[in-house]
Amino acid sequence: MSRTIKVSPRRMTLSEQQLNAFNLFGYLKLPSILANEIAVISTAFDDAFLRHAPEVVSWDHIVHANMPRKILPQIADKCPEIHSLLKDKKLTNIVTDILDEGYQFIGSDANIYECGTRWHTDIIGLPYNCKNVKLIFYLDPSKLNEDCFRVIPGSHFHTDKFAKQLKQKIREPKINLGLDIKSIPCQQVTTQPGDVVIFDARVWHAVDYAGKRRRAFSFLFGDKNYQPPAEGNTHPVQIYD
Repeated sequence: MSRTIKVSPRRMTLSEQQLNAFNLFGYLKLPSILANEIAVISTAFDDAFLRHAPEVVSWDHIVHANMPRKILPQIADKCPEIHSLLKDKKLTNIVTDILDEGYQFIGSDANIYECGTRWHTDIIGLPYNCKNVKLIFYLDPSKLNEDCFRVIPGSHFHTDKFAKQLKQKIREPKINLGLDIKSIPCQQVTTQPGDVVIFDARVWHAVDYAGKRRRAFSFLFGDKNYQPPAEGNTHPVQIYD
């Protein structure tokens, strides 16, 4: 269920260079933006999984090599500490910088991964022409050349010839290219608890499994022109491209 977020007038939070980088490359890392809140948020995340255990979806999927992932859909509606971030000026100003006034909150989910992810986008039923931004909050450290977020800069330009070929080849890179996840040319984005990664849901990204449990939750926003799918065409968890 989408709902319009109204925010008060404010000054730009992202610099012009950061905004240009997001628009060009399709992602940004915001280091330590929630450093003061992360301990409380991490505890609240774990408590929400316990309190809402019947709603947790165990999702073994080809995207994760059929390894375990647990999802708590719409975590923002189930956890006050996480819901409060939807009104946190540090975050709302950044979303407004990217999407302008009148942007819409599309949804949230919380995840416990005992797996990696293959190369994919998070388009999740969005129209490909929908301007959007996704925020991922990682609650555990990630390391270079291990389990950090990997992204192919600029791959969100979905009408570009390169992006179209990615869609055809990169989901099965071993078969199509003779390469594994770690061998695909990309940018690695390491994180510490309190960092936030923001990206366009159309950008191609992956995480290699390094044998460690990972916790994360995400918010997805669309611009004022976003139209939610017809009733009955939604999915309780992420649908990957």
